[in-house]
Amino acid sequence: MSMDEVISFMKSSKDHFSLQGKDGRSIFDVEPLRSIIDAIQDGIYITDANAITIAVNSAYQRITGLNRSILIGRYMGDLVELGYLSNSASLEVLKRQEVVTLVQTINGTQKILVTGSPVFDKDKNLICVVTSVRDITELLRAKHAQEQLENLFRSQSQYKISCSSNDLIISRETQKIFDLATNVAKFNSKVLLRGETGTGKSKLARYIHSMSPRAEYAFLELNCSGIPDNLLEIELFGYVPGAFTGASAKGKKGLLEIAHQGTLFLDEIGDLPLSMQVKLLKVIEENRFLPVGATEFREVDIRIISATHRNLEEMVAQGEFREDLFYRINVVDLELPPLRVRHSEILPLVLQYQKNFNEKYGLNKQFSPEVVESFAQHSWPGNIRQLVNVVERLMVSTMHSEITIHDLPDFLRHEVGMSKKELSLKDKVLAYERELILGALETHGSTRATADALGVEQSTLVKKIARFKQH
Repeated sequence: MSMDEVISFMKSSKDHFSLQGKDGRSIFDVEPLRSIIDAIQDGIYITDANAITIAVNSAYQRITGLNRSILIGRYMGDLVELGYLSNSASLEVLKRQEVVTLVQTINGTQKILVTGSPVFDKDKNLICVVTSVRDITELLRAKHAQEQLENLFRSQSQYKISCSSNDLIISRETQKIFDLATNVAKFNSKVLLRGETGTGKSKLARYIHSMSPRAEYAFLELNCSGIPDNLLEIELFGYVPGAFTGASAKGKKGLLEIAHQGTLFLDEIGDLPLSMQVKLLKVIEENRFLPVGATEFREVDIRIISATHRNLEEMVAQGEFREDLFYRINVVDLELPPLRVRHSEILPLVLQYQKNFNEKYGLNKQFSPEVVESFAQHSWPGNIRQLVNVVERLMVSTMHSEITIHDLPDFLRHEVGMSKKELSLKDKVLAYERELILGALETHGSTRATADALGVEQSTLVKKIARFKQH
């Protein structure tokens, strides 16, 4: 029997003008109405015209955990004030004189959906309110899970990449590396990429992902350098709602969860704090993780590719990197050589990024042969990253269509002039120092960051740069 049928039965009952039977008891405490409302699987809650509880069926007790003995005869406003209910549909029905549907919280935790319907006599006087109740806690959990799944798919789609051998410049110095990467990509083995900063480790990681069976899923990248431990943990593991003061009420997915079935690239893993190394090791060993503030582990299926410019073997010997983690991430070891030994890649790289920036900024610029020659002669201590930065700067900062030798930064113009004569050993050392410092400055942007990268005092670096500019 539905609630509408209950209301219809009440209206047709000879006692419907009075909520009490001949013996003074509520009509809902006598047969057959008591048996009828107890047979209904939805919760039924009935109040009189004064919002006093007069009947509660068995299903309501089962759904809410509230016993009818504490409800019968109680005013709905009192039950709300005592915290049994968050609000009252019956009070709203009496106020509006119409059907009301709302979400109610029981004892501060359980969510139920209640629909209160007024029952009128033949003179249109309201005699009682019948409320049907459904437990929507599980429904809300399912809806939340569905929303999380949809958000996960949306997050993963943001990180899908397109990368193939057509996007890469491969020379004889790197051919073997990419051949091995192509073969390794087919398997789930963990890969450690080594090489100086700016040699293209991130692009190689993307290439491995794109050639792997995981290519249709997410590729996520996290630079482990310079991020505080607590922020690193949140980025990797995420957190549950209310995990800490200021946390989002919806929680936050970590990269591990978003990268499920895809690839997680941990750049500069040598800078990962020891405390995080322990937690990452557990993820690799157990294929599961614990979000911040959570009590249940979450399973994860990801491929981990790591990269570093540091000597991890020395760090292990000095106790700065865990030996067990080192061997876990170093199943396949690939090292990219610096650009200074990949001279044949310089011209193709210049032409590729010249084309990219022309398209990106709506330009039509080209480099003169002398400029291209200066690029080829330079050793590029900042590697591909420095070369790309210089190409972009020249293309956006010049006013004419052909970029000439006069547009080059000091360290490139100086090198072109010096290459025309034989240098002494002292001059070669000074030239290399100049090239190294100005190249690093071009890469890092500030004297402080450059001094840190080169391991010298900032004041010393500033004096050297000033001396370079005088010559």
